[in-house]
Amino acid sequence: MKLHSLDILANVQSSGTVGGAEIFHKKLAEAFSRYVDCVDLVEVPCCEDSFDTIMESYRRCYDLNVLKYDAVLSSKAPTFAVRHPNHVCYLMHTVRVFYDMFEELNAHPVNFERRQLLFRMDKELLSPPRTKAVYTIGEEVPERIRKYIGIESTALHPGMTDEGFYTAQAGDYIYLPGRLHRWKRVDLCIEAMGYVKTPVRLKIAGSGEQEQELRALSANLPRVEFLGRVSDEEMKCLYANALAVAFTPLREDYGYILHEAFKSEKPVLTCTDSGEPARFIRSGENGFLCGPDPREIAARFDEFYLHREKTAAMGRCGKKSIESITWDAVVETLLPVLEEKLPR
Repeated sequence: MKLHSLDILANVQSSGTVGGAEIFHKKLAEAFSRYVDCVDLVEVPCCEDSFDTIMESYRRCYDLNVLKYDAVLSSKAPTFAVRHPNHVCYLMHTVRVFYDMFEELNAHPVNFERRQLLFRMDKELLSPPRTKAVYTIGEEVPERIRKYIGIESTALHPGMTDEGFYTAQAGDYIYLPGRLHRWKRVDLCIEAMGYVKTPVRLKIAGSGEQEQELRALSANLPRVEFLGRVSDEEMKCLYANALAVAFTPLREDYGYILHEAFKSEKPVLTCTDSGEPARFIRSGENGFLCGPDPREIAARFDEFYLHREKTAAMGRCGKKSIESITWDAVVETLLPVLEEKLPR
């Protein structure tokens, strides 16, 4: 039977910040609207400031009345707490401070019990019959939920969140966009600039809580430039004119920066422990994969600069490698699962 109405649940953070997750939900809803008569994007206020606010967010999603829809598609935790007989989860990520980031951020004795409670909840909520099927935005998330809560899932890469990326004559700089947060490890690239042997420059776009610390780290590195927040058009221009793009986060779930770089025909340098971005890189073909070591990163920066024709060829290879990743492909995978066993 054809699906006539769909509710897509979006976790909206109390900070009001619009980032990749918010754009992901918008694009997902737009894509489904090409196939389903009525698609509503329902935004649920959620907060991860404390364990109490996390639990309150789970209750808020659990209490939603969405039975008027033929199906519900949840995404980021805790939206999968929703109750509906035809519920599929397209998981962005769980509450990471209690998963892979726990030892680094949250390992107080009282939190071990809280962590186990969260694991029990997530396992039950993501298991049949509460959830018909679980898909994830990449290979990193399935490994995580398999390891911690024993849930199996299927990786399904989402499409781009923006259009209009292009390429231009490569300049003499490595472009590093994104949030200035310690998980993004911008410091690795700044420290690498202390070891480069060529005139290559590093342009950093974005803002975040680590900005002042990073600026201090680069105080004696004149070829490191902080651009602050840039407009969408400025961002695309910076990609287009870059020599290459650096993206060195820790265990990233997906990483739209890599895809934006490839759309701009720029190779990407990422690290062996950077999660999903590392799975896209074929070192020497569409970028470089290296250890989280500033000296090793510096050597690759120099290689981009010294071998510009090879660098350009790697960028073209990167663009070709993601051609099959589209929003239509996402819908064409999820829609049959949502329509399966619908009452006639």
